[in-house]
Amino acid sequence: MKKLISTLCAAAMSCALVLPLNACGKDDYGTIHVYMPDGAPAIALAALMDSGYSGFDFTVVPSDTIGGVVSNGTADMAIMPIDAAATLYNGRVDIVMLSVNTHGNLYMVGGEENISLQDLKGKRLGVIGQGSVPDNTLRMLLKDADIESEISASAVSGKVALTYNAATALIPMYKQGNLDYILLGEPAVTNAINATGGKIAMDMQAVWKAAYDGQEFPQACLVAKGSLVKNRKGDVNKFLAAVEESDGWAEQNPDKALKAVEANMKEGNQTTLKVLSAQIVQRCNISAVPATEAKAQCKSYFTKLNGLTAYELGTPVLAKVPDDKFYYKP
Repeated sequence: MKKLISTLCAAAMSCALVLPLNACGKDDYGTIHVYMPDGAPAIALAALMDSGYSGFDFTVVPSDTIGGVVSNGTADMAIMPIDAAATLYNGRVDIVMLSVNTHGNLYMVGGEENISLQDLKGKRLGVIGQGSVPDNTLRMLLKDADIESEISASAVSGKVALTYNAATALIPMYKQGNLDYILLGEPAVTNAINATGGKIAMDMQAVWKAAYDGQEFPQACLVAKGSLVKNRKGDVNKFLAAVEESDGWAEQNPDKALKAVEANMKEGNQTTLKVLSAQIVQRCNISAVPATEAKAQCKSYFTKLNGLTAYELGTPVLAKVPDDKFYYKP
């Protein structure tokens, strides 16, 4: 398994060996600590960070560290990729999903607009998030369209040649002509367009909807420790209501949202958000949907993940579809 998911699984199983049904770390609740990855997930909670929501402490961390702070119990609540949350839950980390908060912010950048999946054959595609939502979503779409892919720095006849890296590395590679397209998440998409003069070649959300009967796909969700839900359910419900009420705030207040993210970055880190506008926030596709309402959509996505083979292992990307206890009931 690739680095991100391997790290998440190892952390999850480490906790399970020490404390079977509970995340590692203490459940000594006073202030509730909320963590989120930099980028769209942080924007989803920007309104609450801006207002200084009482009783809660917010920390924005680099995206590749969010799994660790959930599995080791540092985070009481966190926004994280939906597949990573399911992997940790399957690994017996004591979390529940409270809501789905981003519903796809993935776009391909290239030299032309409105390309199709078939147009990717014989092309070199750079992709973020190997083994996570961006990669898995792409591979599910390619699989169901009967389009083959392989990891290769060079073009492969009749197949999509995939190169994996962070957005900060893929953007220069595309600009230098070493890639034909790059698959990124907003707001990195805007950074890429501004840096390269490229265009949005494909809206992955639209492609997904066209392939799967108008469904959206869940990209990032808000999770909480099971012990927090048990001991502080009233506070959890109030927080969830506040998150839902804040929908649309960042789009109307992009400058304030950016400042809120910057102010809550973990010490020693800087946000990757260079600019934030109403259009960028809109393309982040942020909306808080309670777990009970999002369950069917999530189960559909998880079932597809379970049918997708992990690189080099011949096993499912997601070992099993999480049971109903994964979904929080207020």
